[in-house]
Amino acid sequence: MRKKVHLKVFLKKKVVNKTQTPLLGSVAIKATQPGFLTKNQIEAARKIIARTLKKVNGRSWVKVTRFLPLTKKSKGARMGKGKGNFFCDIAPVKSGKILFELEGLSDKTQLDALVVNVSSKLPIKIRLTGL
Repeated sequence: MRKKVHLKVFLKKKVVNKTQTPLLGSVAIKATQPGFLTKNQIEAARKIIARTLKKVNGRSWVKVTRFLPLTKKSKGARMGKGKGNFFCDIAPVKSGKILFELEGLSDKTQLDALVVNVSSKLPIKIRLTGL
């Protein structure tokens, strides 16, 4: 018998170590509130970052991994009859977690514009660190 995974367990401790600094790049995009990210949300944010950094020959690193499977029952299914089918993988994110690391952008206005564009694709609030 498989044990049921409860999602709230992953967000119980709300804050990650606040002193996290970028290791690979010079600037990092950090989450300021807890939540979950799906594959499509991470990929959309990565594409915006790659498109921006392509102009200045910059580099980026994705620091989030999806490891929690979600299941979902079909729309017309009645109650009971077990757990639903696999739906997607999600990445639980606590506040303070570094999501992306960047290198190559030094202009403050470009970085601020990048954060605004990336935050429109993510369901959680983000900010820059390591300036």
